[in-house]
Amino acid sequence: MISIVQSVAGAARPWSDLYSDSSAVKAVVVFLHLGGLLAAGGFALAADRATLRLGRLTEMERLGFIRELGETHRPVLAGLAIVILTGVAMLLADVETLLPSPVFWLKMGGFALLMVNGLSLQRAERRLNGGTHTARAWRSLHLAALRSAGLWFTVLFLGTLLASS
Repeated sequence: MISIVQSVAGAARPWSDLYSDSSAVKAVVVFLHLGGLLAAGGFALAADRATLRLGRLTEMERLGFIRELGETHRPVLAGLAIVILTGVAMLLADVETLLPSPVFWLKMGGFALLMVNGLSLQRAERRLNGGTHTARAWRSLHLAALRSAGLWFTVLFLGTLLASS
């Protein structure tokens, strides 16, 4: 593992030097990372909150909500694309510290679970949009929204922990 880390660090050295030596470059990358997180997480959490309140709506209101839910995917995915690109940039700026870090790998695992849960959420949404309005389909969507909210905060916490270590 050490030789892989050293090889990646060596290949990323020009970027790492630029990132470390320029407070402007670092500020822009961190701003874009946090901005992408704010946008993606904000839209996702707002959709999760609304999804968790579906039990209070009539069947007609639920169906209208499901049609609108799909419109949140584009801004969430755009924000996530920025988060991923800037996350890779920050990783390449400090490979030797981050790759061996257990907190980094916990964060990446949490992020992977968040992405898998997003697919689960979309699958439940598609079933409901396709006319499968069973209690199981609604429950699946509800549970995916609960997991989503928890995972967003877990990944944020682990990122904060990683930045402070």
